[in-house]
Amino acid sequence: MGMVSRKMENKTSIKKYGLFIIFILLSFSFCCCSEDESSVIEETPPTTEQTIEKFIITETKEGKINTILEAESAVTDDNNKTVYLMLPKVKFYQDGKFMSVLISETGEVNLENNNIKALGKCTLDTANNEHMQTRDVFYDATTKMISSDSDIKITRQSETIYGKGFKSDIDLNKITIKKQRVIID
Repeated sequence: MGMVSRKMENKTSIKKYGLFIIFILLSFSFCCCSEDESSVIEETPPTTEQTIEKFIITETKEGKINTILEAESAVTDDNNKTVYLMLPKVKFYQDGKFMSVLISETGEVNLENNNIKALGKCTLDTANNEHMQTRDVFYDATTKMISSDSDIKITRQSETIYGKGFKSDIDLNKITIKKQRVIID
């Protein structure tokens, strides 16, 4: 009987020793996994922004194009319902016919009302070969009017108009210029 009890003690010791080793290995693996997961979470915090390269939005009404907005890149901010643009170009249409193109350094689009802010140096070229230079142009999508409080220069076929501040339709036909000065060629 003494031999049988010794074998059982050895088997019990081996089982305890084996269970202890398995416990240590599992503990070690759980520690390693939890460290990896926490470092991943720290590296990628949640965000409401999204960056898009070669951004394009086309606005239509009754099947006809109103505006085509293109930008080199855009960052969307869902919380503020705004898209921030880099090198935007806005092509304006009326009844599907091209009217003008507005180009600026940066810009913003309000996603709730489709209003556009063209920020920095801006140029507007019309289908009638008119050219306008200014800064910080605002486009109101409801009234289809553009405006700025900055200095402007409009070059037409036979005249150059200078001023500070303006409000106009998208093709510079119905324009109001504050502090206007005209040079006729």
